[in-house]
Amino acid sequence: MAWILLALVIALVAYLYIQNYLIEVTHYTITIPALDKRLKGKKLVHLTDLHFKPRTNKSYVETIIEKTKEADPDYIMLTGDLVQGGLQTLADTPLRRFAELCTAIAPTFAITGNHDIQSGTLNEFQSILSASRVKLLVDEAVTLSVDDEELLVVMGLAERQNQTNLPQPILKPVELTSKMEKLPKILLAHRPEYFEHYTFDKTKSPALTLSGHTHAGQVRLPFIGGLFAPGQGMLPEFDYGVFNSEEDRSKRMLISRGLGNSSFPLRINNRPQIVVVTLN
Repeated sequence: MAWILLALVIALVAYLYIQNYLIEVTHYTITIPALDKRLKGKKLVHLTDLHFKPRTNKSYVETIIEKTKEADPDYIMLTGDLVQGGLQTLADTPLRRFAELCTAIAPTFAITGNHDIQSGTLNEFQSILSASRVKLLVDEAVTLSVDDEELLVVMGLAERQNQTNLPQPILKPVELTSKMEKLPKILLAHRPEYFEHYTFDKTKSPALTLSGHTHAGQVRLPFIGGLFAPGQGMLPEFDYGVFNSEEDRSKRMLISRGLGNSSFPLRINNRPQIVVVTLN
């Protein structure tokens, strides 16, 4: 009996290790209507919900970077919760090292998540990313260019402390030039529950939204999906994967399962994920 119990304990420990540290790399090919042919085949690596803490395993961070580098991305997109909420300072987290390694691989863009604005100070967060050459998009849009020609807009929606009084339409704070309005768009937005709201303003409506926040429901039930996601509650509609807008099927949202844990310390049936998107 003792040997059986020991075997079960070992099996459980191995299972939990796999579920929480063995990263899965998932590849998607996403069609962006009216995308210039010079951008077709370009790759984005989407990383989210890392929840860095002072005691974050350094080898795990190195593994994330190694797998990101192996994907050979043209751009890296970080969609929030890079650090854990409630920290007094970010100095002891691996954020700076991680950001520097990302920008050494490819141009890197980031947005804030709810944990980012609940930890340290926003100035400290911005300073670390800026010093590492990560472009933090705070209700801001930039263009991606090829041969000095602007071809694609990347918009970043800032996280807000108060979720009960959001701008209407929700992308109102993001200003676009008249030229940007005519280009295809990608949105970085931490919260997927507002997916349909992201499409309301037709001059800013993104062809692709990259999001996180859900941890895919943290605990995933066979044949059912995620158990709980913040902002959506039990059995969330948007847990992870690709979703199409009900109003316009050409508008898609891609949610990553993320790479770290926050309040609940374990993932179950839900390995951490790196998403690689090939533009088409």
